[in-house]
Amino acid sequence: MEKRGLTLGEMSYARKKIYKFTSFNIISFTLLSGNAIILFSMRLDAGSFLVGLLSFFTYISYLCMLIGRSMVQKYGVVKLMGRFWFIRHLMMIPAILTPLIAAHGFLPAAHGLIALCVLSFNLFRGIAITGYNPILGEVVPENQRGAFLANLQKIHHTVTLAVGIAMALFLGRDAPLYRYTLFILIGIICGSYAAFVILKIPEPGHVRDTLSENLWKGFLYALKRVPFRKFIIIHFLISMASFMITPFLIVYVKKIYFQPDNLILIYTVFGSLGAILMALVSGFMIDRLGAKPLYFIFTCIITLALIPIILSPDIRNQKIIWIFSSAVFFFHYMGSHGILNSGQTYFFAAINPEERLNLGIVFFLARGLAGGIGALFGGIILEWLQNFYPIGKVFQIYFGCISALFILILILISKMENLGAYPIRNTLAIIFSPREIRAISLLNRLDKSRTISEEKSTIRALAASKSELSVYNILQKLKSPRYTIRKEALWALSNLPFDKVVIQSFISEVKNRTFTTAYLAADILGKRKIKEGIDILRKQLNTNDYFLCGKCMVSLARLGDRKSIPVIEDILRKTSNPMLIIHSAAALEIFKNPASIKILLFKLRGQNPPYIRDEIILSIAGNLGIGDWFYPLYVSFLEKSSLGISGLKDYIGKYQVSSKRSDQLRELLHSLPLGNRTGFNNSADILLKQIHLKNKGVDISSIFREALMDINLSRLNRLCFLITAVIIGSGHLQPAGGR
Repeated sequence: MEKRGLTLGEMSYARKKIYKFTSFNIISFTLLSGNAIILFSMRLDAGSFLVGLLSFFTYISYLCMLIGRSMVQKYGVVKLMGRFWFIRHLMMIPAILTPLIAAHGFLPAAHGLIALCVLSFNLFRGIAITGYNPILGEVVPENQRGAFLANLQKIHHTVTLAVGIAMALFLGRDAPLYRYTLFILIGIICGSYAAFVILKIPEPGHVRDTLSENLWKGFLYALKRVPFRKFIIIHFLISMASFMITPFLIVYVKKIYFQPDNLILIYTVFGSLGAILMALVSGFMIDRLGAKPLYFIFTCIITLALIPIILSPDIRNQKIIWIFSSAVFFFHYMGSHGILNSGQTYFFAAINPEERLNLGIVFFLARGLAGGIGALFGGIILEWLQNFYPIGKVFQIYFGCISALFILILILISKMENLGAYPIRNTLAIIFSPREIRAISLLNRLDKSRTISEEKSTIRALAASKSELSVYNILQKLKSPRYTIRKEALWALSNLPFDKVVIQSFISEVKNRTFTTAYLAADILGKRKIKEGIDILRKQLNTNDYFLCGKCMVSLARLGDRKSIPVIEDILRKTSNPMLIIHSAAALEIFKNPASIKILLFKLRGQNPPYIRDEIILSIAGNLGIGDWFYPLYVSFLEKSSLGISGLKDYIGKYQVSSKRSDQLRELLHSLPLGNRTGFNNSADILLKQIHLKNKGVDISSIFREALMDINLSRLNRLCFLITAVIIGSGHLQPAGGR
């Protein structure tokens, strides 16, 4: 039975629900976990160990995903996530009682109840989150996944920012504990509503089909693939290192700079601003540049953010402390959440769609186990170091060791597979290039285009940008069902850098798009000197598409394929199609093959319109190498014959010639407009014998003398003007070239 995926409409509906779920869930998360619960526990005199333990519960809960996987067959991923997300929030209800317990002197019991509630809260979260990656993998097309994840991050941190500001204002400098219990109650309500929202998402049709696969075997099989193996190791290390920092930043600013709860929440607001900036940057770039370079860049940011903490300057001024702490939180959150977003995007690129359930569990297990180890051992290490060093030195040593670990991680990231991403060095050059940034902006606009005119205008702008980033996105437009879009895409690609994939696409266009865009692709192959196109261009000389045939002839000439000259001459000799005559003449002009002049003169004998004769005459002049000099004279002659003749007279006067030769040339010019062809032919014949033009062994003088003897040719004023120009300018004729 065919596996059923979500339709585009279902995907769009599901994404809207996920955005709504994220908004309410982040309100709940901000109020029930992370910084809020740490501040709450510290108000109840919790030490570094309990802080680390609470953070440990947050990440070790991912082990419960193994339980969640066993329930997918029964519930499906959507119902599993929705139902257990609701139960998760019910587990926090007893935490409302902890201030009352502490007030009666049972502080250890209050600590124990907080720990139990947080543990239960996260264990049920672990079961629920089993369905998260399979759902995310189904609700968005692959080429938009990075931007979608970045949008989730924007919602996440915008809501966190708003809630953080509200909490800071509501708490003040020394808020009573009941205000924290109010936060917990609101968090439970919002989280429960988020659970009902997630239940409205359509169930992905094929997730249950993967349950027959053994999780452990699937993981071992995935480890054989280098990209996944490298990623999962780095993912583990980076998760552990990150969570050795995040929960202890609050402890750091409280113990080193004695900051009150409300200011700490303001610092987390600045952290959210950093995360929002990350989401904007990531959403703008990640689907264009790939996940790996941004993974590296955000890891650099979180590493650099440790430097001021390691230095731990002795600051007394509260304003400077405020600026210092805000900057630390801003860049730490930007880096840590950027790592999560780019890492998850890389993860989806490194696995197959049918592996999303099993390897999604592995992804969160690695993150949870590493985060739990980092948070728990971070607390233990800080408590242990305090036995030997003053508190300021403790944090310097602690964060210094973590920065060394991050440097090792950066080296490992640089060795990851690119998976279609740009190399890290190239990405850094792109980020600092206004032209490339504009190209990325245009590509994002192209993805959002909904009308043909929008697509066309954006493609033109991308062509003008000349950015390499544009190539593959425009290449996809060659598959457009609309001729005008394909045409714009071809012209755009003609101005952009080429590689083998693009070249093959152009060859395919020439082969398969006859009577539509094939002729444009053929023209570009010639203009861009693509030698790989010679074979298909030769083959298409036999096509009935005369536009294509014409462009093939000219492109073969531009490519210097002299083997095709006989075929082109034969086409010119036999055809009566004006387009083929013009293009074959132009091709022979490019070749500058003197022997082809006979064929061009033969074509002048027919009953051709004047514009066809003009093309042939100009091609003969170009073949002889006087095209640029002859063209303006010829235009003047067509406008008014006396003007063209006057131009030739000026030319005679410009160069020193013998008086006898000068008289012969002037006599020739005098006879040209009189219509007396006998006198003109005699004068021209004498002069052609005297100059005796030869080019590559071909006697040009004899060819023109024979033409003048042909009444069908000698009657043509335009040809006679050409012959006159050839005679007068014979000293400046260029030898025929060719490759």
